[in-house]
Amino acid sequence: GHDAGDSYLKGCCRIICEIFRKSPVYRIGGDEFVIVLMHHDYEHRISLLEELIQQFTEIYQQTEKDPWERYSMSVGMAEYTLQDTSAEEVLKRADSAMYTYKTEFKKKHGSYR
Repeated sequence: GHDAGDSYLKGCCRIICEIFRKSPVYRIGGDEFVIVLMHHDYEHRISLLEELIQQFTEIYQQTEKDPWERYSMSVGMAEYTLQDTSAEEVLKRADSAMYTYKTEFKKKHGSYR
């Protein structure tokens, strides 16, 4: 239902914002978020991404919880390069990396829900 969906999105966002504390987080539609990594978060992006994946994995594996409390996510990261002419190019690479992650998640766990 709608209330469960809202709860789900808020829970996911809370985890993202707790890990990436120094960077703005944007909800760009539905269940999609973009984080513009800055300062400390950018410098520690790999370890923070690993922490994010670990937290979502731990929560997802808590099968005693209701489905809307078992958060899952697909993640993709891309960096701006000197060859990029727009932010859209970076987002496309991140989106591609996210789909790769999603495919691997489904191979391992079956489905998100």
